[in-house]
Amino acid sequence: MVEFQFERQWRNINCLIPIYDQYGGNSTEVWLTGGNKVTINNKTNTVLKNIAKVFAVDLSQLKKKYGNLVGRKSSTPLPLHPDLILIPIKIREPLAKDEGARGYIVKSKIENYGPVGCSQTEFKFWDGTVLPCLQSVTSINLSMAHAEIISRECQKSYQTEVREREEIYQVVAAVLSSLAKNRKGY
Repeated sequence: MVEFQFERQWRNINCLIPIYDQYGGNSTEVWLTGGNKVTINNKTNTVLKNIAKVFAVDLSQLKKKYGNLVGRKSSTPLPLHPDLILIPIKIREPLAKDEGARGYIVKSKIENYGPVGCSQTEFKFWDGTVLPCLQSVTSINLSMAHAEIISRECQKSYQTEVREREEIYQVVAAVLSSLAKNRKGY
């Protein structure tokens, strides 16, 4: 089995779905843009931690920070990058404790969503793929509103971080230029 390379593929992820594999094991299906699906033989939480490593993000601190922002203790949307806001959604009824019911959908990949019955919602991604979930549209509306608030805050933080890095780069470049001039005797 080829290991999934999150560093190269994260922009192509539509969602992470907890599944029971062919042997009854707890695995994750990664849906990619264009309809491709990759099965990873790890729980969804493990896959989530592996993606967070790509961005050098501490998930517990991320959950705490953004959970406080929107007033949630659990099921908080996770901004790993401004282009990778993961919204937790209930996908399945687990067969046993600790098997996980939640998957994660990428906010920017959602074209639209709507109710399917009274307690289910269906997501349509920009590539035309469709994902049903076990949450009411009312619950999803709240999650989407939280994701929007978190997305805006994440974008502000990211822009500040980029600006600070650019300022540091300019200072370092000026210092190096000055040192080079001093060595040449100017």
